[in-house]
Amino acid sequence: MNMMHPNHPHRTTLKKSHLALLAIIIALSIFIWIIQLFSTLRSEKCIVSHGTYAGSIYTKPDETLANKCLVESPWMRLAQHSVRISNDGMEGKVIDDWLWIDYHDRINVLVEAPHSAGDDGDGDNGDGEPSFLILSQTKYALPSDQSPSLAIVGGIIEPHEEALLAAQREVQEELHVICKNWKVLGNKFRTDVNRGMGWVHPYLARDCSYANNIAGGGEESIAVVGGHDTEKQRIQIMKFSEVKGAVMDGRFVEVQWSNTVALAMLHLLSNSKED
Repeated sequence: MNMMHPNHPHRTTLKKSHLALLAIIIALSIFIWIIQLFSTLRSEKCIVSHGTYAGSIYTKPDETLANKCLVESPWMRLAQHSVRISNDGMEGKVIDDWLWIDYHDRINVLVEAPHSAGDDGDGDNGDGEPSFLILSQTKYALPSDQSPSLAIVGGIIEPHEEALLAAQREVQEELHVICKNWKVLGNKFRTDVNRGMGWVHPYLARDCSYANNIAGGGEESIAVVGGHDTEKQRIQIMKFSEVKGAVMDGRFVEVQWSNTVALAMLHLLSNSKED
């Protein structure tokens, strides 16, 4: 009778092979599960789709348990999050109907007028106040008693585009102006800390000149998502004191505009005092 001893080398080798194969299978299963977990946010079909949203999708590690897409368009994505609360007093509580809006990040720019009295960077060189290119716009969300509103250059950061490049592109497209001096005003700001709506990057642009192609109407926009704003606007030149008074009076009705203008005013006032 041919019986293999329990400690026979062939049996030991076979056992090790089985264990190695099992370990490989487990590792592959975990890897596939992780890939599926991270791709679910992007690959999950929305219940309603008006076009593909290609912007960033927000999740918070250890707090976002589920992210179900309800409606999407090239502009935004409305989702239903399941969120585990981590705040003191509510730690561990799960909210299953947290509505969240993913929206493309945006830029806002206060642009100094070409040949402005303060274009040497000091805010006021003694010969007069700096002036700025200010827009007057009507918007769908503004009621008639607050429209038109004063506004500044703004636009979407296209997928894979850097914020500063988007700001420079928008300024040239909307105002036909090229600026050499760019000041980041406080990095970036969340539009709505509870519902998302992307981030806003505010800038102050100075030392500006009109682009050579202004007479020809400027270059065609390369924007994919943000190139379809058809609401009319009027451009006017306002002095520093006029802009400061307007933002304090609430005449920049959208909070993104007022935030950027107020930060720019504070920056210029601070520089003026230091000088």
